Amino acid sequence: MTDDNIKEVINRTSIVEVINSTVSLKKKGNNYFGLSPFKSEKTPSFSVNEEKKIFHCFSTGEHGNVIDFLIKVKGYSFKDALHELANKAGVELSYKSSKINNMIYEVNNFAADLFHKNLLNFKPHIDYLKSKRKFSEDIINHFLMGSTANFSTIQKKLLSEFAVTDLVAAGLFNKNQNSKLFFMNRIMVPIINLQNRTLGFGARVIDQSLPKYINTSETKVFKKKQILFNEKILNKHTNKTLILVEGYFDVIKLYQNGFQNCIAPLGTAINQDKLIELTKKGFEIIVCLDGDTAGRNASIRLMNNLLASENFELGIKFVLLPKDYDPDLLLDSNLKDQLNKLIEHPLNIEQLIEKYLEKYNNSKNIDEKFKGSKILKSLLSSVANKDLKKILNDYFRDVKKSQNIKQNKSTSAVTQIEFKNDLKSKFSAALIIFFIENLDSREKVFDLIATAKFDKKFKEIRDQIIKKTLFKSTSAEIYDLLDSKGLNFTKNLLFSNEVRRLCRFASPSFKGDPYNEIEKTINFINI
Repeated sequence: MTDDNIKEVINRTSIVEVINSTVSLKKKGNNYFGLSPFKSEKTPSFSVNEEKKIFHCFSTGEHGNVIDFLIKVKGYSFKDALHELANKAGVELSYKSSKINNMIYEVNNFAADLFHKNLLNFKPHIDYLKSKRKFSEDIINHFLMGSTANFSTIQKKLLSEFAVTDLVAAGLFNKNQNSKLFFMNRIMVPIINLQNRTLGFGARVIDQSLPKYINTSETKVFKKKQILFNEKILNKHTNKTLILVEGYFDVIKLYQNGFQNCIAPLGTAINQDKLIELTKKGFEIIVCLDGDTAGRNASIRLMNNLLASENFELGIKFVLLPKDYDPDLLLDSNLKDQLNKLIEHPLNIEQLIEKYLEKYNNSKNIDEKFKGSKILKSLLSSVANKDLKKILNDYFRDVKKSQNIKQNKSTSAVTQIEFKNDLKSKFSAALIIFFIENLDSREKVFDLIATAKFDKKFKEIRDQIIKKTLFKSTSAEIYDLLDSKGLNFTKNLLFSNEVRRLCRFASPSFKGDPYNEIEKTINFINI
């Protein structure tokens, strides 16, 4: 892209509007002020000037334009930040070497519209979508679904508009049969990027012929492993949770039923690097694959690949659907509430490992139990990220310790603290941990903590820690006090580690804005 492109994007973007979605700004004179996103503070030192299109943090010295903000605060790459802002501002980015790319976009956009109009005139395909898949007309139009029935007519229309070489370059025509459409008698789903350009297509037959699903072959713009279906929702930052399902039909069905934050890979292989990239931008990924053997195996493969990645972060969780169910079938079986509950309470990576090993650990056969131990040892040894390796080793050491305690009916200090292992207790613990371990933030969350409807044990802890005499105490001093009163739940490492993983804002490694998450957690507790 050119420098003029970049300047135009910056000038046509309201820097105040972009930053205000992350930092609460108030106007003072010609500038807007808010609390620094780079450090914890009580007095606003973060300044934004709309006219000059710049921000400046007086506490840290950080400064820059709106692109710099997305890079430094949101973790975007320069390219992603520029593209997102350009799309919102309606700026067409130009690349010196992108003539062929633009041609492919033009061909695909034209084809998507042509396929969609053709669908509306072909009853078998429209009936399949409406009756068999139970898609509404609105949802069919929203995703611009199409058809290549009457393909000879479509071929002629495409050849009348574009050169054969261009149609081959776009992946619409076969390389070896230049005058023949690659997609014949299929339902078509356009794959659209963040800039609302059609990269390629997914296609499905409605009879028993194989392959059931095919995608556009690799082109200059269509790199299957790097693309997610429905990734244009990443432009909507209101929901930072993304649900990863198996295919585009799952995405469409879920979207129709209110789950609009769904994405899908283009094929069976899931690119773990793509998912990790999204977590670095602040997204939480919930992997929700089918409940059949293939879906379970795909979850396990992804788990293994994530463990082997040095870049793996904690924002990827898993949902295991009931055996032989997929999201589509759950919705058609009036089990939307069950699906919703599963998505609301996903498994973190250690819980998934536990689930994976359950059949071995619950077996009465000694050889099976030994096999489970060997698999766990192998999994832990494969973990590439040092911080994650420590978390998992601690977790499973504590699991083993807890199992031994249970077997021996011990009355050790760990079991004497009778905290419930339910979701409300874990959320309560997360809030307590955050309050104790973030001294600079205590005043800001004091009112929320003070009014939270904690259960008895956590109410006792809360009443202790919010005393004025402890308000400036270090976290170590407060934990010592709780310990002396038999209230220090963090001594139960199994419990506290799980809490920090479930509620990321309670973890020292959390880099985002915790306060929205804290408010949501309080609301849950107060129900």
